[in-house]
Formats: sequence, C-alpha cells, structure tokens
Amino acid sequence: MIQAHAEVVSQFVANGFDEARKNHPVPAVLPAAPKLEFPIIPKHGGVLPRPKAVEQPRAGAKVVFDATADAKPADVNKGLDRVARLLNLYGVAGLKAQDVKITIVLHGEATKSVLNDAAYKERFQVEQNPNLPLIRELQKAGVEVLVCGQALNYKGFPDGEVTDGVPIAVAALTVVINKQTDGYSYIPVP
Repeated sequence: MIQAHAEVVSQFVANGFDEARKNHPVPAVLPAAPKLEFPIIPKHGGVLPRPKAVEQPRAGAKVVFDATADAKPADVNKGLDRVARLLNLYGVAGLKAQDVKITIVLHGEATKSVLNDAAYKERFQVEQNPNLPLIRELQKAGVEVLVCGQALNYKGFPDGEVTDGVPIAVAALTVVINKQTDGYSYIPVP
C-alpha cells in the first residue's frame, strides 16, 4: 500500500496537477500483518521478533509490575497481558522464563482480576474470570502474582473470594517499595 502511494506521489511530482486529478486504483490486497509469536505464554502477550533491534532482553533482569488498569469483565487485564508480553520477548530472544524475575501486584481497578470464578460470576455476570487461566500460566512460568490486601478491603472483596494460589500482600505500596529495594525495575500499568 505504501509502495503504491509512493508511485502515485512520484507521478504527481513528475506530471504536476493533471496527475493529481486522475483516479488511481487502491491495491486490492493489503500486505499481511506480521505474525505474532507466543513462545512462553500461549495466546497472550504476542510479540514480533526483532533480532537485529537494539536493547534485547538480558538474563538476570528483575521487574515489578504495578497494575491498576481496569478491564471489561469479559476481558483479560492489560497488566497481566503486559507480563505475558515481557516473557514472550524473552522467548523470541532465545531466553527462558527463568532468565527474568517478575512480580506483578494487582490493586485499584485491577483487584477484581484475582477473584475466584464464583465471586467473579456473582459480581460481574460473567461465567468465568477470564484472568485466571493467564494467572496460572504466568505462575507456571515463575511469575509472582500478588494482590493488594488494602485494595481488597476498599473494593469490598473478602479474602475468601481471592482465587487459590494468589497471595495477599499487606499493600501494593509495600510490594513496590520492597521489590525496588531488592533491585527490581518498576513498570506501572495504569
């Protein structure tokens, strides 16, 4: 498409305004979008390999994601998807999930992402919490998934509604402070 546009512009430059008044066909086929890859986390956080790009992933990184983003009840939280994308970037670079240490703490509007299916269905009229399969995949890859205990309280979610396997942190604030003290890079997902 860009090449076709460039040809029309070249004709305009060569032939002046008469060329601009002509109708020019639009290419029938758009170029295919590059295929995304999911080497570590399937179905989420797809990435385009860029082997010649600068700033490739490095083994030994430590990252804390501070997720407050909301999502529609039937959609996956973008903070969780962002973590999947980072892991998949490591995968396309030839690294493993174990080559990066990741913690994600969910709070604010993202708190609901960790509710068990029964609580999620009751509150949001969605059959299953769409975040739970991704949370399990991230945990299998070594990601520490935490929820803010203060946010649970402010949102009115009892501790018993948190899905099994997701620890409740005293606060997202302390998670971020402690992880940064431990050398983790900070990535907010508002």
